[in-house]
Amino acid sequence: MKKVSVIKTAMMYAGAMYEGALKSGDLDTLYDDAKHLKDVVDNADSGIQLLNNPLWKFKQKAEIIDLIVQKCNFGSSMGNTLKLLAENNDFGALAQTLEQFILLYQQKHNIAEIEVTTVIPLSAKQESLLKAKLANIFEREIVLRYVINPQIIGGLVIKYGTNFIDNSVKHKLDALEQLMKGAK
Repeated sequence: MKKVSVIKTAMMYAGAMYEGALKSGDLDTLYDDAKHLKDVVDNADSGIQLLNNPLWKFKQKAEIIDLIVQKCNFGSSMGNTLKLLAENNDFGALAQTLEQFILLYQQKHNIAEIEVTTVIPLSAKQESLLKAKLANIFEREIVLRYVINPQIIGGLVIKYGTNFIDNSVKHKLDALEQLMKGAK
């Protein structure tokens, strides 16, 4: 039996999630649920990966999944996806499945999720101007995800896929330091 990579498995589940939610009219809800659950899964203390334990019976996993769905107020599409992953003993692919689904949704809806690192949160006016500039550059609807990091001292660091713009004070100081070291 040929072993399939986790990414291929995740892409298969993500495609099925998208098509199923599209048919049921639950696509936007599933997208919101996937983003929320991805944040939970990315938190190492969440314990959700315990559902990957192959020694647990599916019935036990299904009961826990029902509690998670109820507690997080997830739609039925997310509940069904989690149960399918548990039933197929593919819960280890959950994080990648959510990531692939989010990327697929964003691609099909012309959305660019961009990570912006700042020292302090941007004002509403600054955020609006930044979104407008980024929308012109990427020609997509922009969704900003903020990271607050005082170590950059000031300015912005913008990440989108493999695109990286570092306009932070720390980066400029580091560049100046390297320039001065080279002048000795």
